[in-house]
Amino acid sequence: MSTSQSNAIAPSIVTVETASGIQIPNGAEINETRVTITGIAEKEQEVEVFDGSVAKGRVLVDSRGTWTFTLTGLNLGPHSISAKALYGSGVVSPAWLFTVVPKA
Repeated sequence: MSTSQSNAIAPSIVTVETASGIQIPNGAEINETRVTITGIAEKEQEVEVFDGSVAKGRVLVDSRGTWTFTLTGLNLGPHSISAKALYGSGVVSPAWLFTVVPKA
C-alpha cells in the first residue's frame, strides 16, 4: 500500500504506561524499567521506535491506526521516546520524555 506524503498520518505517542499499568506523564520520573508505548499512525504501515537516537524496534500499525510497543530493560536516567514513520517522508513524532530513577 503506498501512502502519499500529503495525506499520511504522522506518528504520535498517545500514552506511555509502566508494567504495573500506571500512565506516565510526559516529563515524569518512574522507578520501573519496562514501559508500554501506545500511539497512532497511518493504518497498516510501520513505525520505528527510538530511545534518543537508538532504534529499539519496528511495529506494524493495526487497521484502526493504533500501534503498541514494549520497551524492557531501561537503564537509570533520562529517556526520549519517539516514533518514526517508515512511510511517506519519514516524519518523526514529538518525543515523550521520562527519567528512570532508583526505587526508594
